[in-house]
Formats: sequence, structure tokens, C-alpha cells
Amino acid sequence: MTPETIALALLVFALIATRLWEEGRWRDGRMSDRTSAILVVARLPLLVGGFLLIVGQPLVVVMGGALVAGLIAAGLYRVVVARLRRLANRPGSTVKRRD
Repeated sequence: MTPETIALALLVFALIATRLWEEGRWRDGRMSDRTSAILVVARLPLLVGGFLLIVGQPLVVVMGGALVAGLIAAGLYRVVVARLRRLANRPGSTVKRRD
């Protein structure tokens, strides 16, 4: 395995592991829907920027890619908040409310 492959695997693992931790906090009511949504959509620019940085792209390309991904993530924010609220409010849900 190349060092780039290992770095990419670690990046993806870190993004997945932290989401599992955040989901537990959200379900327990220790994190609001809005905070959880911000952390979900923030993964996109981190993933794109991290990927471009690991594969050795110039800093301008990394910043541009992360910026475009950040704009897309900002557009998805309301969709994610609505989805989290629907999940929390569905019958049989064990999610405690924080908002």
C-alpha cells in the first residue's frame, strides 16, 4: 500500500468514526439538530480538501475544491436539518429533543 492510500483510508475512517460519535450525542439529546446538521455537511469540504491535499494537488486547487464543496454543503444544510427533524419526530423514535 502506498502512503497516499493509507492517508486516504485514515481520512475516511476518521470522518466515519466521528459521525458515529456525533449520532450518539444527537440521539441522546446532547446535540441539537442544527449542530448535528452543520457537522454532517462540514464533512464534504473536509473530505474534498483532504483528498486533494493527500494526492498532492497545489494549494490553490485544494482551496478551490474545498470552497466549491463548502458552497454545496451550505446548500445542503436545510435539507439535512429537515431530514434529522423528520427522523427524530417519526413514530417510535428514541431521539430526545434538544431544539
